[in-house]
Amino acid sequence: MMRSLQPVLVAATLALGVSLSVSAHHSRANFDQDQVIEFQGTVTEYSWRNPHTFAKLAVKTGSGETKELLLELNSISVLTRAGWTRETLSVGDEVTVFANPDRDSNKNLFYANYFVLPDGQMIASAPGSAPDTVPRAPRRQPDRTASTEDLGGIWRGEGGRRGGGQGARGGEGGGDATGRRSAVSLGGQTPATGLPVTAFGKAELEAWDAADNPWFQCVSKTSPWLFNAGGAHQITLNNEDTIIISHEVLDVRRTVHLGITEQPDGIEPSHLGYSIGWYEGETLVVDTAHFAPAKWGIGNGISSSEKKHLTERFTLVNEGRGLRFDYTLEDSVYLTEPVSMSQTFYFDPEYPWQEEYGCDPEASSRHLTNIETP
Repeated sequence: MMRSLQPVLVAATLALGVSLSVSAHHSRANFDQDQVIEFQGTVTEYSWRNPHTFAKLAVKTGSGETKELLLELNSISVLTRAGWTRETLSVGDEVTVFANPDRDSNKNLFYANYFVLPDGQMIASAPGSAPDTVPRAPRRQPDRTASTEDLGGIWRGEGGRRGGGQGARGGEGGGDATGRRSAVSLGGQTPATGLPVTAFGKAELEAWDAADNPWFQCVSKTSPWLFNAGGAHQITLNNEDTIIISHEVLDVRRTVHLGITEQPDGIEPSHLGYSIGWYEGETLVVDTAHFAPAKWGIGNGISSSEKKHLTERFTLVNEGRGLRFDYTLEDSVYLTEPVSMSQTFYFDPEYPWQEEYGCDPEASSRHLTNIETP
């Protein structure tokens, strides 16, 4: 028997929290995470997609009518680690779902925390939001003693996901009402902060709208912001002429052309630019130019122009267990002066890399468009 659509509030002691999963694609701020609603109904859709899996649930309203609810789940990699497969749900299954409603009452959208399946099994669809009573798959523990003698391999940020870098140098940055300088960040799920922006950059930040994120059309970030995209990053020492830098989220691959110390002429501008590289001692230096203008190409809410120029330095640290990533970013259209920042990644050779992320534009933006009509 299906439960009425009238909400049943779950005790506030549930372990509600935003999952910092490696493939989190947009902020959960649009969901009321203080309210957990229980629904019973019949599955009418189960779309196994990146960056978000979705399901639809047919439930009975208080008037006896049937209504379909759209449920947002996590990414495929996060669901897989939680024990999900593309066969976990089937159309026709009668299930119970505990979910957070969207703050916009015109949206027929809910963030699914966990399910009770037809056989009574409980399974988390948002591990960071499900209570401790829901069984959880053992969390993978990377080998923090693993090391390498070169830059090749898989590298991850501490905690699997980082913000917009740290240790910023250069630029006046922003400030708060007290006059203190804001932390410098390219932004994660919120706008970039503390960058020395021009009038163009300031105007964009003032008009910031999360719905404008190019990722919602499966358009990747550009360097260096790619290293803040979550997931893992892989350096492949391809041959003496090229190095491949891959970013797991959105299947981004960058080619670094070695043995060149000056940018060549006649290169067609592109989204990722043209990268040349050389070694200074044990440090790989990568110089990238010839960028095409890109929306939010500098950071969250700040675009980039054809004048964008990036210098990156990759150095092994901690006896080969870590990788220090330093970069200097220039773009005279959007930045009043260069900005230098740094991050450190750890070596994780056994990480289960997604060979094909396969972003689905419909799934990527579905949370924005599911508006009910009167």
